[in-house]
Amino acid sequence: MIRFEISTRDRLGITTEILCKIYNRDIDLVSMEVFTEKVCIKINDIDYATKKNLKEEISGIEDVIFIKEIELLDHEKNEQKLLAVIDSVDEGIISIDKNFEINIFNNYCEELFNYKKEDVIGRDIRDIVGEEDVIVDLIRYGYEYDNIKSSIKHNDIKSNYITTGRRITNDNDETIGAVVSIKDVNKARELVNIINKNNDGPFKNIIGNSKSIEKVKNMTISISKSNSTVLLRGDSGTGKELFANAIHDLSDRRDKRFVAINCAALPDSLLESELFGYEKGSFTGAMQNGKEGLFKEANEGTIFLDEIGELSMLLQAKLLRVLQEGKIRKIGSSKEEGVDVRVIAATHKNLEKMIKDGEFREDLYYRLNVIPIKIPSLKERLDDIPILVHFFINKLNKKLRTNIRGFKKDFLDELMNYDWPGNVRELQNAVERAMNLCNGDVLTRQDIIIDCIYKDEDIVDDLIEEEQDFKSLKEEMEKYEKEIIMKVYNDNKSYRESAKILGISHTAVMNKINKYNIKE
Repeated sequence: MIRFEISTRDRLGITTEILCKIYNRDIDLVSMEVFTEKVCIKINDIDYATKKNLKEEISGIEDVIFIKEIELLDHEKNEQKLLAVIDSVDEGIISIDKNFEINIFNNYCEELFNYKKEDVIGRDIRDIVGEEDVIVDLIRYGYEYDNIKSSIKHNDIKSNYITTGRRITNDNDETIGAVVSIKDVNKARELVNIINKNNDGPFKNIIGNSKSIEKVKNMTISISKSNSTVLLRGDSGTGKELFANAIHDLSDRRDKRFVAINCAALPDSLLESELFGYEKGSFTGAMQNGKEGLFKEANEGTIFLDEIGELSMLLQAKLLRVLQEGKIRKIGSSKEEGVDVRVIAATHKNLEKMIKDGEFREDLYYRLNVIPIKIPSLKERLDDIPILVHFFINKLNKKLRTNIRGFKKDFLDELMNYDWPGNVRELQNAVERAMNLCNGDVLTRQDIIIDCIYKDEDIVDDLIEEEQDFKSLKEEMEKYEKEIIMKVYNDNKSYRESAKILGISHTAVMNKINKYNIKE
């Protein structure tokens, strides 16, 4: 091949004159690039004399400044650079046209799939991965997807990989091709371990790497060595207890006990005895030898008081005494005992408003609010949804005995467009519901039910057609709520486990079971 770069002045018709010179000599033009003051041509090989004469004829055209031979046209240079980049990345890249023909197959794919590049370029992708692979569906139906696990077998060698696919479209949004990325499963696991190295140890159960969650992790590390009281603020389901655990695990108290209690879970009389303990014979039903309270059990360690806004004014006064003096008094005792406990409290309530309304002690508030930490809601960290969904799928596959490999883009899009008032807990519930409803091994939009509302209009229409004898909306919702709570509770036989699955407090579960008179 011979390539020329022709420098010109900007004049109408000059490109046509250059083409005429080539045509008149019956030379095969392979490709051409036209710029404002430059024309580049690529032609089949010609002999020396013909090449010399062609150059002279083109040079003689008015407004041609010079002509020189070059090694590559600009688009060829760019293509070579692109291919070099594609071959250098630590990830497989395959490009397929609308006829399923492979036109890019990089070095990574050669190693992973055990195919030579020259053997697959121009081949039908279905010959490589089969008819039912998600890559084929991407071309056939335009189904984009994220992080789907798949495998192929060639020359008796099985390759497991994770793939993400995107369409190439024209101006009419029609699929004219696709690009897919490929990652060896084993290498992907190694990469996840590197990226999520902070998930080891104290943060192992706090999934996410968004800016907002990383900010809280960094603050947690900074304050962990202190003995000052911490107040965790945030909506229900944001993971306040997980951060309380992390603070304890990072502190010098890590070898001592971490004791947690939900202040909303018990009535005042029981909560007081749980926190501070009691002497023997203090009240009817008391244990014969009395009981050490949770503050005593957590001595030299950490106590986590969840839902601190639910404390009665009486217990608020007793807690204030502990924070001020470091002393507790058991029920039925006349003497105080010293305790060395770091207190971490948490609430989703507006304590400032409660103070104005006379429902929370201002002096206790200032004792608790020494180090305030705001845990971001899920809608403030939407970037973490993909990694959270992957985490829940892997975790729930074991529990549900399913083999969900991943999810499609429409599934993720639906999750990203929801407000998540129940936060991470609600997201986990939504993923678990989807996994139960999924008929295949990849989650799609059709599998999503969020907040007990079907997101597929067709399903809603079907339900309406099947159930025409509706009573009032309130009665129908209560009927549906009762069925859900009954099923979940009977499956688990535990208020706390049922609460986790439903995304509400276990106190709410108890109240609803009593309301609907649900029995085993």
